Formats: sequence, structure tokens, C-alpha cells
Amino acid sequence: MVCCSTTLYSTVEVYYLSIKGRRKIDYECNLCKKTRILYVLPSLHHSVDEKGYVEYVDIHPCEDDRLNANILYVDKSMTVRSQVPVRVGDNMTAQEISTLQIPVPKKVDFKTAIIEPDKDFKYKNLKFLKITDRLRQTIFQLKEKSSGKTLKVTSELEFIDIEIKLAKSIDSDIAEDWLKQLASILEAIVLLDEEMLSFMALYLDPKISKPPSGESIIELDMILHAKSSFPIASLKSYATFRRQWPRIKNERKGTDFESYEKLLTYCIGNQYKTLLDIYFKAESAMSFLTYIDRIEDMSMLGLINIRKTEFFTVDE
Repeated sequence: MVCCSTTLYSTVEVYYLSIKGRRKIDYECNLCKKTRILYVLPSLHHSVDEKGYVEYVDIHPCEDDRLNANILYVDKSMTVRSQVPVRVGDNMTAQEISTLQIPVPKKVDFKTAIIEPDKDFKYKNLKFLKITDRLRQTIFQLKEKSSGKTLKVTSELEFIDIEIKLAKSIDSDIAEDWLKQLASILEAIVLLDEEMLSFMALYLDPKISKPPSGESIIELDMILHAKSSFPIASLKSYATFRRQWPRIKNERKGTDFESYEKLLTYCIGNQYKTLLDIYFKAESAMSFLTYIDRIEDMSMLGLINIRKTEFFTVDE
């Protein structure tokens, strides 16, 4: 599934935002009549049912400027065949959807998807994880390793429920702050992938014992968007990196020039490789979490721009 952005662009600006190699998906919201557009790489457009539809989710300010989610069913030609509005608090049943008389796939009941733990996942603090996603009609679940105290959080728009079991030594208020951030990201994510949930759990397990920082929230967001966002650098940013390296090295003790330079080089002029693609080129030199940390560093330094795949509104 794919989610949203509330960004507003003029028609002229949209032309320049159309990146080579991307296909356009556009539709008019049946409720607010706004035209919403997404540019997506064909490689990210995978069918999920026997009819060949791909499900996208677009959350945007709708009627009376209230946030609304549309579940879109898009065919192989990138045409939106139907849209199902899901409002805050909605829990649509199969019967309710069938009364809309729209051509939707037979993917109405919740399915369960198992989150396979990464080989380095230790179950140190996070003993169990369950994500109930009403937008994607899926329950994502990490198997329980041992008992622990239970904590539950619901996202602001009520589309995401998260339940975890924690080590008894972990502060529940701190863990709740983490889960609220996670739920917020999941609610607005573009193209959620189960593989990235494994990396997310690997990241969260040691981190959840301490309050989330701005840097850690950015890294969590990067992990969950790794299959649908694109790190972009330029020759100018490479020159800036080399010129500023002595200062960067002093500020980030223990960093090595070669790993930063290699990652930055991979991102120069990038149009098609996602964050995860870039990692696969560099994985022999570093772990995924180290890679995310390096990318976050360079993003905060302005050396890399992370371009997300997201809907926007066209101002006509």
C-alpha cells in the first residue's frame, strides 16, 4: 500500500517534479474533489491479488479540512479503478464494502503476516510485537519469545494499533513514546514492506530503553521507508563533504572517511535506487543499522536529500 503527503504544488511545478523513469498515478477524491498525484517507479508497483490490482493509501486533508484516508485500487496501467474512503474510527466489514458496488479485490478480511526476526535480533527488551493495520487490512506479528509486561498504543487517526510485551525493567512511559512515534510513521507510510518491519524491530529492541530523540525518530522513519525513498547527492555535495571532512570527523568520533565517501558516491545523481538498494551495494562493509546511521548523518549535514514516494495535491 501507499500513503500520502499534504504538499501543494502548482501545475508548472509538477512538471519539474516528474522524474525520469517514474509513472504517474492520479485521481480525483470523490469527497473533496481534489486532484491527487503520485509519481512512482514501476518496480514499486506490485500486484497483490488475483485481479492484478495494487493497493495504495492516500491520507490527505479532505472535507472540512479533516484528514481522510482513501484506499485506492490501481491496475497495471497505473489507472485508479476504485477508491474506498476510510474515516477515523471506521472498521469496514466485507458486507459494507460490497454495498459500495465497486470493483475491489477479495482482500477484505484481515490477514496475518509474520515478522521474521533478523539474525541479529536478541529479544533483549522487545519480547513480542503485534501491529494491527486497518488501512492495509493486515496484522503484522513478531512471535513471542518470552513473557513480559504488555503495552498497547493506538495511532492518532486510529488506523494503527500496536501491542508489545516488554522486559519488566523498561519504563512504560518511555516505551509508549516510542510506540506513538512508530504508529504515526506507519499510518502515513509509503509502500510498507514486511522486510523493513524486521529491521525496525532490530532497531527498536535496544533503543526502547531510552527516550526517543529527534535523530532516532528520523532513523526509524528512514528504516520503514527504505524501499520507497531515494537518497540523492550531487557533485557539489561531494566537494562539500571532502572540504568539511575534518570538522565532520571531529564531531562524529570513530567515523571513517571511506564508508561515508562510498555511500555518498553511490548517491550522486541517483534516480532509481532506493535506500535499501544502496545498502545492498554497501552491505559487505557495514550492518544495516550502521548504514542508516551514516545516511542520517549525511542527511542532517545537507549532503544527501531523501526523496520519498508520496502523493501531493495539484493546485489547478
